[in-house]
Amino acid sequence: MLAVRALADMAQALLRVEGVDPLAMPRYLDLHLRVPLDGGNDVRHAAGTAVEQILQRVRDVREHEKALRPGAVYSYFDDSSHAEGCRPKEPRQVFDGYTSTGKPNFADFVTLAIDRKDANIDRLLAGEEVILTHVTMGRVLRTQQLAEFGSASPVFKILGQVDAGLFRVLNDAGRCAFSFQLLRGSTLEGRVRLRLHAVGAVDPMDLADPALMQILSRFQRKLDGEALRLEGQLKHGEVDEEAFVLPLLQDLARQLQSRTRNAGRRTQHGLERSEEGQRPTSRAYPDAAEASDQAILWDIDQATVVVLGPKGRVHVFSPEGKHVTSVVMQGAAIERRRHQGRWRPAEPEERGEFRIRIKSMVAAGRDTTNEDAPLPDAGSV
Repeated sequence: MLAVRALADMAQALLRVEGVDPLAMPRYLDLHLRVPLDGGNDVRHAAGTAVEQILQRVRDVREHEKALRPGAVYSYFDDSSHAEGCRPKEPRQVFDGYTSTGKPNFADFVTLAIDRKDANIDRLLAGEEVILTHVTMGRVLRTQQLAEFGSASPVFKILGQVDAGLFRVLNDAGRCAFSFQLLRGSTLEGRVRLRLHAVGAVDPMDLADPALMQILSRFQRKLDGEALRLEGQLKHGEVDEEAFVLPLLQDLARQLQSRTRNAGRRTQHGLERSEEGQRPTSRAYPDAAEASDQAILWDIDQATVVVLGPKGRVHVFSPEGKHVTSVVMQGAAIERRRHQGRWRPAEPEERGEFRIRIKSMVAAGRDTTNEDAPLPDAGSV
């Protein structure tokens, strides 16, 4: 048992280092293990073989996940989810199907809700704290897509999605929406896999309501069990996979809508106080001045400097030392950005120049913080 736990810990650590999404973590890895009984060099060789198998399986998982990029949709035209236009540019945009050439199409969630004559759209437009949802099946999203531009992802196929919004974002006065997609693929062992994938300009971990991530995590665990049931039905004949997942999507929509009641219980004053408490702006320059080399990072997407302070404080500065925003983040959210490559350690020259700028700003009395500014990009901070 100790040996298996050690191998499992190793595999999990490697998967995290490779930046594999938490929802994509496999439940187990298949290994071929030979256990020598006479010890000596044979034991060392057997151990090395086991480690190499784990490394290879981790690489396989990473390659398997390349078709998915957090927040983005696969483009059949570019054969990638990392191409320009694969991710919404605005917080309220959701995925609105493919063009004829297989490029993702995005649209404003509120505009779509108006066009669909959602029963609660008037409440949303009136400023009430309501969550609207809409279920769309995969065949609708692929209506315009021509066959020559691919009808299925290299790894995953969209069976349907739940458009949902508008959600509050930590430390941001605005709102955001998501397309929560239910994808059908295969595990590395060839078994049916159902996967929840959030498409949006904002990271779900930045949502103000912590219960939303719990809903998504529970739903993914439910999908793990439903995948086994779907595989069993497929073995006994042809199954309409989209009809199979429709009740699951409807259930997710109901759970997300249930957050309307919880959000409505908090007064606007209470929300403002909560958000103010999450913006440690007064510590921005002191934390920057005291930051160690390891606490100064570079945001690749925004070309800004990120300073990690004590107690989860995160401060964002321009390279010239001007304060942009400050937030409090959970350790998991910080590590997620590191693993995804969005935040990298600042180079020595970058750190040195930044420290000089900070000292100059403080000496000149220009160490004022941007108290009221929203996040430059809610999905990247």
